[in-house]
Amino acid sequence: MRPFSDPLRDLLNRFSARRPSSGKRPSPRGNKRRRLRAETLEVRRLLAADFDGFRHNSFDAEDVNDDGEVSAVDALMIINAINRRDSGDGDMFTDVNNDGKRSSLDALRVINRLNRGNNQFDQNDSQRARDNDSSDLPELPLEVRSVDGTGNNLDDPLLGSAGQPLLRVADADYGDGISSPAGDDRPSTREISNALSDVVGEEVKNERGLTAFLYVWGQFIDHDLSLNEQAEGNDSFNIAVPEGDPLFDPTGSGDVEIPLTRSTIAEGTGTSEDNPAQQITLITSYIDGSQVYGSDQATADQLRTFVGGRLAMTDDGLLPLDEFGQVIAGDIRASENIALAAVQILFVREHNRLAEEIAADDPNATDEEIYQRARAIVIAQIQAITYNEFLPALLGNRAIDDYEGYDSSVDPSIANEFSSGAFRFGHSTLNDDIEFFDNEGRAVRDEIELKDAFFNPTLLEETGIDSVLKYDASSLAQEVDLEVVDGLRNFLFGPPGAGGFDLVALNIQRGRDHGLNDYNSTREAYGLDAVESFDEITSDVALQDKLAELYGDVNNIDLWVGLMAEDHLRGASVGELTSTIIADQFERTRDGDRFYYENVFSGSELAMLNRTSLADVIERNTDIEGLQENVFFLQAEVRGQVTAIVASQSARSNGRGDRNDSRGSQRAGVEDVTVELLNEDGEVIDVTVTDSRGNYRFRSFPETGDYQIHVPYTGETLDVLVSSGDARIRGLDFELEI
Repeated sequence: MRPFSDPLRDLLNRFSARRPSSGKRPSPRGNKRRRLRAETLEVRRLLAADFDGFRHNSFDAEDVNDDGEVSAVDALMIINAINRRDSGDGDMFTDVNNDGKRSSLDALRVINRLNRGNNQFDQNDSQRARDNDSSDLPELPLEVRSVDGTGNNLDDPLLGSAGQPLLRVADADYGDGISSPAGDDRPSTREISNALSDVVGEEVKNERGLTAFLYVWGQFIDHDLSLNEQAEGNDSFNIAVPEGDPLFDPTGSGDVEIPLTRSTIAEGTGTSEDNPAQQITLITSYIDGSQVYGSDQATADQLRTFVGGRLAMTDDGLLPLDEFGQVIAGDIRASENIALAAVQILFVREHNRLAEEIAADDPNATDEEIYQRARAIVIAQIQAITYNEFLPALLGNRAIDDYEGYDSSVDPSIANEFSSGAFRFGHSTLNDDIEFFDNEGRAVRDEIELKDAFFNPTLLEETGIDSVLKYDASSLAQEVDLEVVDGLRNFLFGPPGAGGFDLVALNIQRGRDHGLNDYNSTREAYGLDAVESFDEITSDVALQDKLAELYGDVNNIDLWVGLMAEDHLRGASVGELTSTIIADQFERTRDGDRFYYENVFSGSELAMLNRTSLADVIERNTDIEGLQENVFFLQAEVRGQVTAIVASQSARSNGRGDRNDSRGSQRAGVEDVTVELLNEDGEVIDVTVTDSRGNYRFRSFPETGDYQIHVPYTGETLDVLVSSGDARIRGLDFELEI
């Protein structure tokens, strides 16, 4: 641990007494929570442009003076600003922890960064950590979890197991109070989809730099937690298509419907208003790798080779296919798109890699011992990535309470509001195509449209998984909002009239099928205050008007619509109720799991698992190199300076980054010069102007690849390759002739 100077320590001691205590978030069934502060769209854009009163450096939070290096100076700048009680930050980024305030906690975070080592971008250090993590494997736990989730809770062995009813936080809101669909007085869900979710104009990329892995991992985890059954013979609940719908009813017949089968309900429910219908989940409610290993013994056995603890794979490292050309995996949805299938394959490879290491380490281990030890490690990795990377990326760093150990009184069951509402946020984040990138971050073949990637796993025989996973880490997701790309809203699983669906309409219709309560009633059930007007949900005036026109009453909004319409919380990519529902579910799923990895492993084994990132798993099992440490964020930066030679008398040292040349003159930074960022097609995608020192920077990269920096004043252009999601490229300088 590197020591700090006494002056810095003394300054910090002056503020230590001001550090606030942390409080535990109450249960959604407890007292009402205070309203969390949301950001309007306009404010979020200002934050992204670094114009907030207390600014946050989203690229490198602890680099307060934005000089590319974290040092004690950064902590001192925060402390000095607090002493002076500055009203604004000027050239500083003093809101290090991104809580909207400036306090000693921000300085302490810089100091903690210095204590654990400064350079978070050192790829050599990162690679050494990844190499170390692949050795000294955790031992086989004394007890392993069942494949179907039974016996996890010793007091209630069926709790959280496959085939159990979904939990409800809000009361059911069926039309008849028992089982008939909700929403009789609301518009057709296709009408709502057309009004709210059609992408008009340019798609909005995630403003916090979240990559395509946001929705890929979200779908992967969703398939570990919940699966509803729509069995043959269940009642239909078709979606009425508005007359003249340009895609689904182009002839104007007025009698077109999008088919939907109602979900199976739990036996013995739906008999009275006191016993309303409850849906079931066919898989376990735990994060237990069921999408990899299955949720029943027959599936689990089908996936094994029963030799050396390995899972079945083809010779070229892919999953075997069934008679219909779909991958054989632990979850029946594994072939839904090739990005999901690639992650499924990745974790089967990781299991087999671990099995080989375990067998080499213990030649006497049986097939079952190797399989269960590798399985336990893979499940722990999936849990660690979910809680250490995915959830902080989505919800922010303070949304999930700290783990305090297993609690047998906690019900880990999946909430209907979560599976049929909040966790469907990811549908708004998908891009409308899938691309294929090499290690340089460049495309290696033509992209395919999303609609052509559905149930097409044989494509991976041509592409492999490397180029898909690299793309997922190297391209921004869409923003979490009501807009959904055409591939999902009009062409899901086929064209309209030939198997195509509208996923937005299906989401809302499924909520009505399950009797989900309205947005406001669900807020109150989760301990939040009800909103009294549409502008308390969203600051977007046009969206307020559309909601009012569709629903009329703020107390009658379909849950999924209200969730997607919410202004986002500060430092998060979702709104208040969405965050509350997701945080509640993942806390219960964790705290009610006796086999959660932090409850099973300890010491160096736990430390190894906590160090494991999704980037580690990818690089160990593919030929991909140089991924950013956190593949859920793309935060590349390119910067440089525009200067001009001026006479030494007029450009004497002025603290503006000027430097002398050999003739006694000075090269001075030039202010207010326009600089453009061009994509590989020569299109301008961002424009900035130089600051008082002549510096410029760009952080608005939608994906990795080739770009150009262009100065219109001179016509000069510099080529630049952004090869990874954390590329930080400096020195792209221009010299003007004045």
